[in-house]
Amino acid sequence: MDSKETQHTILIVDDVPENVELLKYLLSQEGFKTYTAFSAEEARLVLLNTSIDTLLLDVNMPVQDGFSFCRELRTMDQFKLLPILFITSIEREVGFQEAMKNGGDDFINKPFNKRELVAKIHSVIRLKDLQDELYQQKSKYEKELQTARRVQDQLIPEKSFIWNGIKAQTLFHPYLQIGGDFVDTWIEEKKLHIVIADCSGHGPSAALIGAMFKMQLFNLVANMGLKERVSHLRKNMELVLPEDYAITFCYAIIDQDLNLSYINGGHPAPIIYMDGETKLLKGMSPMIMGINMVTNDEVQSLPLKGGCKFFMYTDGASEAMNSKMEYITEDGMCEIFHESVLSGNDILPTVQNKILEFCGSSTPSDDMAMVCIQL
Repeated sequence: MDSKETQHTILIVDDVPENVELLKYLLSQEGFKTYTAFSAEEARLVLLNTSIDTLLLDVNMPVQDGFSFCRELRTMDQFKLLPILFITSIEREVGFQEAMKNGGDDFINKPFNKRELVAKIHSVIRLKDLQDELYQQKSKYEKELQTARRVQDQLIPEKSFIWNGIKAQTLFHPYLQIGGDFVDTWIEEKKLHIVIADCSGHGPSAALIGAMFKMQLFNLVANMGLKERVSHLRKNMELVLPEDYAITFCYAIIDQDLNLSYINGGHPAPIIYMDGETKLLKGMSPMIMGINMVTNDEVQSLPLKGGCKFFMYTDGASEAMNSKMEYITEDGMCEIFHESVLSGNDILPTVQNKILEFCGSSTPSDDMAMVCIQL
């Protein structure tokens, strides 16, 4: 007898003591640990206090019949997947249909055949073992994701600071517990650096690529110009990036004279609010892909003024969808940003709230990262 089988427990529920004793004897001989109950009320107490692998349930019982009790159990989360086999003298065809309709997993006719009974019990228990294993793996995976999220929070912390009269603020909201978006802003060589990136995919693999992107980003030599920085990022990421992955990015720098320069590598267009007008900024270079490409990155330049706002985001925002299957789109993000600036409220939380309002009952299906620079 397999030692694992001896661990499986069966609850026998029947209002006839002779039936209970017979089943108890037969199943004990097969190595199962058995529990007994003579009514739905007694069975309920056993189930709430004991781990049961399979329930053998009679149909015709006083006070509460088996079908009604089965329906009740299926409304309770802890018993939705509990294997339930009905044992009854009801005619087979009718009994089977009623068993399935009321939440049962199988049906055994009285007088039952011992081999059929044991075979069906083993069958449902195998399925339960697989379900339990999947649940344990899911729980372990979720714990690992929680740990990974804490690590990612350290790698991509949300920031809010003021430099040279400029307010810089970031927001990072992964769709899963961890995601493939990246956003950061920092001061280097008396310049404000702003980088946002989006690795294709979701979850741990995308997050690891995002972490590699950050490592490459901060291994760049301090006195490199923008074009040289992007060139090095491309070269180094293409060496490690799988062929089926890609990274869109936008790297911007603002100097002390408020001159903005940026390279947009396949990313949603940055948005600028200046002189009361909000518009998308032009310029597009290739994204980073896991293949060697000959690229010619275009550096875009723009003098900024006091009071202007510079905004970048990942496509989880512009591709957010509502219940009508409508996307926000880049033009929609331009409108949302304009309204958020004019609201006078904290811009990034306002933008995020407007995106969620657009989605309504729909949940955003992609990670979202944003950065806003306010002069």
